[in-house]
Order: sequence, then C-alpha cells, then structure tokens
Amino acid sequence: MLLYAASLLPGASAADLPNLPTVHPFAWVRPGFTWIADDPANPTAQDGFTAEARIGVEASVPDVPIAAKIELALLPEPQLTDAHVIVTPVSLLDVRLGQMKVPFSLHRLASDTRRQLPQGVGFLSEAGIGREIGADVSLRVPIAGQTRATITSGAYNGEGANRIQNVNQRFLYAQRVLVTPLGARKGTFEGTHRKPYVGIGGGWLYDYEGDGLTAAESNTFGAEIQLSWELVSFQAEAVDQEIVHANVAVADYHVQGAYGQLGSFVPAPWARDHVEVVGRWEVSEPNTTFGAAAGEAQPDLQATETIVGGVNYYVRGAPERFHDLKVQVAYAHVNALEGEDANDDSFTVSATARF
Repeated sequence: MLLYAASLLPGASAADLPNLPTVHPFAWVRPGFTWIADDPANPTAQDGFTAEARIGVEASVPDVPIAAKIELALLPEPQLTDAHVIVTPVSLLDVRLGQMKVPFSLHRLASDTRRQLPQGVGFLSEAGIGREIGADVSLRVPIAGQTRATITSGAYNGEGANRIQNVNQRFLYAQRVLVTPLGARKGTFEGTHRKPYVGIGGGWLYDYEGDGLTAAESNTFGAEIQLSWELVSFQAEAVDQEIVHANVAVADYHVQGAYGQLGSFVPAPWARDHVEVVGRWEVSEPNTTFGAAAGEAQPDLQATETIVGGVNYYVRGAPERFHDLKVQVAYAHVNALEGEDANDDSFTVSATARF
C-alpha cells in the first residue's frame, strides 16, 4: 500500500511518506442450534436455531504508541460492543480508554468464539460482569525476557455497555493480577496452544448501583487457574459476590459459583490436531438467601450443579488458529441442589468462522 501511494507522488518513495495506519478488519459468525428438554416448570425454554455475528476493525500506526479497536454486534440488532483506544507510553504499560470488557475472569475475557464449550458459565453471567465505559492500566512484569505477571487496575462508570452517562456519579473499580511463571499468552483464550502454560490469577470488583433506598453495593472476588501442556488443558475459577442493599428491608445475599474444565485432543494421528474432548463441572448459587427467604416460588434463585460434555472439531491444524474455524457439539445436564429438579437438559451444536 505504501509503494502504491508513493507511485502517485512524483519523485516520492515509500520512505518519504509519513507513517500510515495499519488497519485490520475482522468478522466472525457463529450459527447454532439448541434443544432444551420440555418441562412445565420452565415454559420459557425454547428450542431453535441461533446466530451471532460481529464485525470490527483494529488499527495502529507504526512507531506510534497508540492503537484502537471497534467491534459491532450485528444480531439481533446492531449494537456496539468494543470501542477503545490503547496507549502504550512505555513498552511495559498499556492504558485503555473507552468501552471494553472489565478485566475479571479468564472465561469472560475470552471471546465467545475462543471458548472450548458453546455454553457459557452461568454464575459469571448472573454476577453481571460484562462491558463498561472507563479506563484501565495494565503493567507487565518481565523476568528473563518473559512477562511473568500482569497487574491491571481500572475505573468505570458502572452503568453497563452503551450507556454514556454515569447517572449516580459513582464508579466501578476493578483490580486483577495474573501470574504467568512460564510466560504470558498473546491473548485470552481457552484450551491448549501446544505450549506449556501456567496462569494463576485473582480479581476484585467494587460497584455501587442506584441511589438512595434503591442503591446496592457489591464486592466481587474471583480466583482462577489455567494450565496447558501439549494436548491437555485445564482451567478453574471460583467467584463470590456480596450484594448489600441500602434498604434494610431488602435481604442482602451472595452470588457464588465455581467450575473446573478439562480438555484433551485425541492422541491419535490426524485427531491430535483436529478433535478435542471437553468436560466441565459447575456449581452455581445465584442467591444465598433462597432457602430461607425466597422459597421454591423462585426457581431461578435455586442452586444448581451443571455437568457439560462436548466434542470440538477444529478445521485448522495450526495451534494459533485453532478457534478460527470449528464445530462444537455439547450436552449439558443440570441437577437442582435446592428446590425440585427440572427437566432442563440441553443439547447444543455451534459452528464458528472468524475472518
């Protein structure tokens, strides 16, 4: 592109031109189908086809410590997901400003397309951890030429994605530490990259929502571990979120959960580069006051245990592109730990194509 631009200017060469931005457009689509067992106690459960699609662009300027990312979800209607600038004043420091994912939980930080199972972890969604408008700073700690730890600290409006006002003028604060004794990965994703990897981290979020008697204060603590070696990967997380209400008539409670996820490529010719078997065990407690105060009239608040098993077919064999083109099949079985069991097992098929 530089050479073409130079040819349009008499007597100019590529070296004479100012630094031009490097622009990388990207897109992904994720169609799927989900079957959910019918149960009179769960009339809103629906079988059917699903579809997700996003487009975006990443841009940077050579020799200038500034980059930017914009991403747009296309379904069910166009909506902005990411819009932020990354400034790197020194090689070990990144400053992000704009709308982005809050730095908490490796499962939440990994793109939906770079996960080992098509179903998300339920208690992380129940804790309301998503995208926010704000700013954060990440400091990388290098030892012997490798990043051995990353420390991130941020402040955000706490109003959620695409809400440009800070209504109650309070902030959501986030702290995250990730220790990587064997060196850091280029990004956050689940599964193996065929290189030894150890990531041990923890995070804390503080938020104050609403105002007056409608206000609620939350403290969320999380711990995570991620391991991989050759064909095998393992990750686990635990979260405890305390919700305290300004109105003493409203019961305070905790959202708690933990999961462990194990994956392995099939150790056989061809399959070792294309077929992965994954299992996950998850326990979720959406509201610790359910048993004493809520009763069985609110089944969405009961604690559950979920067991998920799946098989992934990766079309690309190169490890750095594993998640770009794949088909995933998974079956989930849910056991009620409070109240009555519901017939809500599910079967999901999902395909992903990233460009």
